[in-house]
Amino acid sequence: MKKPNNIVIYYPSFEKGGATINLVNFANEAVKKNINISLISNIDNKNKKKFFSSKIKLHRVSSLNNSFLTKRFTSSLSSIFILISVLMSTKKNTMFLSFQTHIIPLIFCSIFRKHIVIRNSEDAIDATKYADNLFTAYIVLFLKSFFYFFSNGIITNSIKSKNSLKKVTFNMKNINLIYNPYLPKILKFKKRKRQNVILSVGRFCKQKNQSLIIKAFKIFLESHKDFKLILVGRGGDKNKLKNLVINLNLQNQVIFKDWQTNVGKYYLTSKLLVFPSLYEGLPNTLIDALNYSLPSLTTKCSGAEDILSKKYQFFIQSSNAKNLSRKISSTIKNYNQILISTRNAHKKLNRFLISKQVSKYLNFLTFISNK
Repeated sequence: MKKPNNIVIYYPSFEKGGATINLVNFANEAVKKNINISLISNIDNKNKKKFFSSKIKLHRVSSLNNSFLTKRFTSSLSSIFILISVLMSTKKNTMFLSFQTHIIPLIFCSIFRKHIVIRNSEDAIDATKYADNLFTAYIVLFLKSFFYFFSNGIITNSIKSKNSLKKVTFNMKNINLIYNPYLPKILKFKKRKRQNVILSVGRFCKQKNQSLIIKAFKIFLESHKDFKLILVGRGGDKNKLKNLVINLNLQNQVIFKDWQTNVGKYYLTSKLLVFPSLYEGLPNTLIDALNYSLPSLTTKCSGAEDILSKKYQFFIQSSNAKNLSRKISSTIKNYNQILISTRNAHKKLNRFLISKQVSKYLNFLTFISNK
């Protein structure tokens, strides 16, 4: 089969987060494999040089953020004109890959009769179930179930997300599970001397459910007074979470750290990661914790079982603070058990290596382009 020599990536709103890391890894690795990559995005030239290979061509999207329109919305609108221009000038052997869940490239690639694969990075059903605005969420779900049929293929990143997507699209064909191209290398599993710290890493929002950790930690402190809780991240719920800490009188035990490049130091020194997310796609936080040999307590959100295995014994509920507190206490008391489970899961981390997963992306794009 003939491989596509040119791939146009649609990513109008360049934002910090797991999806962006996976995009950067894919694009840079694909260039190494002699694929011509073009990027439609609102990233500026400074960040383009910082994150991407110089061989990647940028079609820059303009964006405007004001009190009426969000930056993401204006980027999407502006991207239409860029996308049409690119579609009109593309060579025959060109594939389009949308790294954000947008209907815009699906519509226009269909009009111009170009092959397009879209990446769906979260559990569509749970994302709707736990959304801040249910009305808007159900509209988005409906749009996905309709417009995904305009795609030639869909890439999703976990078993649960794939099953959710099958329901949404009424068992649509060409839904392919490919894990995130995330890890540049696998660190050796190592027992470490760790501090009495419970760690949380993630965006401060309803989805990540950090309020549950704080409430559980309050109960946990009654019998473990020498522990601290560190929350690393940024987001709209930060003040809300800080107020909860104040109301529970935990100011001396709970520490907020802004998101930073070197999060690894927290994975290396903490005793336990607690990840109570309501929904995910494939959480890079759990992959990072595992790579740093840090045991985790997590909900069975999408991707958790893919990373840690179905046999992992340390899953938690997403809504019961007392239960979580007991689970943390039990885990600390029987720490060697969770270390054994963590070691077993660590042996399978090669599924998330950048080169291996990018090859799977390219193989799927080749399959779609030859249909």
